[in-house]
Amino acid sequence: MFRDDQQAMALQNEDLRREAEKLRAENAALRYAIATSVPSSLPMASRGVYRNQDLALSEVERVALGVNGLQHFPVWLAVLLHIVTFGLFSLVYYAGQGGKLPEIEAADPSPQKALLYFLLPYFNLYWLFAFPTRLADRINFQLRLRGEAPMISQALVVACSLSTALVLVPFFWVFAVVQMQQAINRVVELGPVVPREAAFTEQAGFTQPAEMFQPAEMHQPAEMTGVRIDPAYSPFTEPPPPAWAEEAAWQVDAARRGTQR
Repeated sequence: MFRDDQQAMALQNEDLRREAEKLRAENAALRYAIATSVPSSLPMASRGVYRNQDLALSEVERVALGVNGLQHFPVWLAVLLHIVTFGLFSLVYYAGQGGKLPEIEAADPSPQKALLYFLLPYFNLYWLFAFPTRLADRINFQLRLRGEAPMISQALVVACSLSTALVLVPFFWVFAVVQMQQAINRVVELGPVVPREAAFTEQAGFTQPAEMFQPAEMHQPAEMTGVRIDPAYSPFTEPPPPAWAEEAAWQVDAARRGTQR
């Protein structure tokens, strides 16, 4: 009898182990589904996204806004090319890096516009300050989406722009180039934004605690079940939810059910 009990317990432990492995595999599949279900176009906000420390984003939005095409580049080589080309390399290179970041705000320029604005008389004086500070905001925002502190100092960028406008020598930008390239390399090193596990809720048998009760108007639509949307204000989560969020949420549910549209 004692041996039978041991065998039964061993079988039960084996079943529990297999169930745990299955749940871990399903969780990994869901995380991968969200990370790869990137919308073709992102929502555009008017302003105030990059420096808003209290910005509330859903997990789907965090993943989508964190998608970028940045690539690692040696810091020492960026500094060397900046000095050898008298800043021309940095102008072209970082304009291209801005094109690899998601255009979240309406004022985010394309690489072509970023370079063209430097050729416009008088306007280029404004653009000398506007472009690098916005690029720094966009890179720092990518770090914040990944839980990292900003690495690019806005004060340093403004000081470099001011020195260039007064002295007409871009060598002061060496310090800003170091920070920008280090920040870009850090974003690449961290990889894609990974949704938090708390964003998923089991559809079957889930009971919401009383203290977490939200008003009816804050509940997400039925077709977006599976992803908990933060009810706090966000320029991306104002009702009704954008179409890209519905599509991403549908893909998450499809991955959970193992179905295809």
